[in-house]
Amino acid sequence: MSQKPTLPEHQKLRLKAHFGFTKVPFCKNLWASEMFDSRSQRDAIAGLRLWLEIRGIGSMTGPVGVGKSAATRRLVQSLDDTRYRVVLLPSVPATPHGFLRAINRVLGLPMRLHLTDLFDQAHAHLTTRSSGEEPHPVLVLDDAEGMSVENLDLLRRLTSYALDSEDRFSVLLVGTDDLLRVLRDPRLEPLRTRIGYASTLRPFGLEDARSYMAFHLTRAGVRADLFTDDAVRRLFHASHGKPRSMNQLALQALIHAAVEGRDTLDGAFVQAQIASHPLYEPTAQEAS
Repeated sequence: MSQKPTLPEHQKLRLKAHFGFTKVPFCKNLWASEMFDSRSQRDAIAGLRLWLEIRGIGSMTGPVGVGKSAATRRLVQSLDDTRYRVVLLPSVPATPHGFLRAINRVLGLPMRLHLTDLFDQAHAHLTTRSSGEEPHPVLVLDDAEGMSVENLDLLRRLTSYALDSEDRFSVLLVGTDDLLRVLRDPRLEPLRTRIGYASTLRPFGLEDARSYMAFHLTRAGVRADLFTDDAVRRLFHASHGKPRSMNQLALQALIHAAVEGRDTLDGAFVQAQIASHPLYEPTAQEAS
């Protein structure tokens, strides 16, 4: 599921009034410091921080909705801005010309007409240092699974400096598992063999899912057992442990509970919402 749960303001007010929320839980608009600290995210971020000490090219992949963007935000916020200068490219154009124009744009460089000029300008900016004390540039490419083989090879060539004797800037590729499929293309062996650290973000286990639900409900100012344990278990199975899908289903259940005047969401009620949700098809395990 790729949907990110959002609610109109009037719905948020009604939900707050019914359940006594201080803020609506399971929404995406949280600061990185307020996000749930899952084991998978914690391990991924710790590994990426160590990789940045080495520098070079790194990747973080995982299924849709598992929290890659959230982990990236947390990683970026945790970095010392006196040591690192993060340059974020949130979406990657499909063509080489568009890709290089986007990189030059986020670097604050003027546009050039020709592909070669765009490449040379970005390469010079990223690899030229006026002082060894300047923050190390880190180019972060989110949703990188949409990158073409040609663009990924362009990226590899951008990082080349003095016959690969030094990493003047680092690149973090963030994408779904489809990014791994693209990287396995034989034409990308020169890039693939230069990836110094490849991190994988995985869905929650059941205990993380329980802690995640309790975290959001507690932050919303209500009791952590608003969803019973059976309800949480059913949300976990239906979402396959993906936090974005858990958010989507939990909000759906909260809205219907408020409509019906319910104060507690049990397993049977939550399962009924999952079964009636037009975007979900419960498995036999989830329906039991």
